[in-house]
Amino acid sequence: MKILGIDTSTPIGSIALIDGDNLIAEHTLNIVQAHSSRLMPAIDSVLKWGDITVDALDGCAVGIGPGSFTGIRIGVATIKSLCYALDKPIVGISTLEAIAYNLRSTSGVICPVLDARRSEIYGVIFQGGTAWQRISEDLCLSIDAFLDRLNTDVPSDGTIHFVGDGLLTYGKDVRERLGERASFADRIFNVPRGATIAHLGAQRLQHGDNDSYWTLVPNYVRVGLY
Repeated sequence: MKILGIDTSTPIGSIALIDGDNLIAEHTLNIVQAHSSRLMPAIDSVLKWGDITVDALDGCAVGIGPGSFTGIRIGVATIKSLCYALDKPIVGISTLEAIAYNLRSTSGVICPVLDARRSEIYGVIFQGGTAWQRISEDLCLSIDAFLDRLNTDVPSDGTIHFVGDGLLTYGKDVRERLGERASFADRIFNVPRGATIAHLGAQRLQHGDNDSYWTLVPNYVRVGLY
């Protein structure tokens, strides 16, 4: 199954092509400047590197956020238009889930944390390892409220693995509250890779689970935004 996966919800955009379990091509780019004009050329490059045309794709997966409002809108609109024009299935993937999936083999609780500004973070709670599962919905709240939620939703012992650019701002708060229970992943895992988006999309498509062109929208998380 050939799947194109993209994520433009953070300053680092990522586009990838997979075929089954094989990564065929992947391209990352800093989308802070002129990101709207660089996405389609990047998609075109990835397809050329993979030596396939868009008609040969079995579907597309796109990161729907939370993250940068502008970046998410561009990514979702681009892939919706592409899939609609080609009559290909589309799947929306949580950016936070894609980041958590980078650590999926890690036993224990996994918490991606992104800086949402306004003194808030985007966060989610997953259980890693063989018991991989989502524990919470995608959240937007203060770091203190998120850590309170952790105390409610997860056991009081064991390591909690944090990942994401929100640690640059709130890592000290996490350390002060959790001490040695908090483990910070290497920054290389902070990025929601296009390959991961594609892989998660393929898992859903294999079970006949895809989204509608008409109802798939960005997940800004913040109330009142759509």
